[in-house]
Amino acid sequence: MIVSDSTAIITLINIDEFTLLESFTRQVLLAPEVYEEVVVDKKAHDFLKQQIETGFVKVDSYHDTLLFRELNIILDKGESASIVLAKEKNTLLLIDEKKGRRVAKDLGVEIVGLIGMIRFLYVHGKMDKAQTEALLRKLDASSFRISRELMKLVLKEE
Repeated sequence: MIVSDSTAIITLINIDEFTLLESFTRQVLLAPEVYEEVVVDKKAHDFLKQQIETGFVKVDSYHDTLLFRELNIILDKGESASIVLAKEKNTLLLIDEKKGRRVAKDLGVEIVGLIGMIRFLYVHGKMDKAQTEALLRKLDASSFRISRELMKLVLKEE
């Protein structure tokens, strides 16, 4: 199980690669604030509705509203809610925004970014080199920001 912020969810839906998450985890938890950010787009709304019906995606609330309010001073609602939910569930957080990652780490939340998830899937043989390269090209062509150096690191042999 992982908690996800909105960036990875929106990106994977937009490039039609949401199934990557199914290779990585058995369930994705979204804070209500993240769900609301994602479903602004009709395609994402319809897609997430289907994922919720299958049970793969679950919208789950956090309880520590004080921590949420403290984080929400420096982070957006979705990032703040995701961090609090991941901390409460003691689970991995999928987040890409630099400031949110730093705050999560400072709070002891284990994090991974979309690129880290792709690297994990590649290294563990869940995606071959051609699939990984194709996925990185799709990401590069989307609004997701990824440097050439980071793209090369994903495919680096250990």
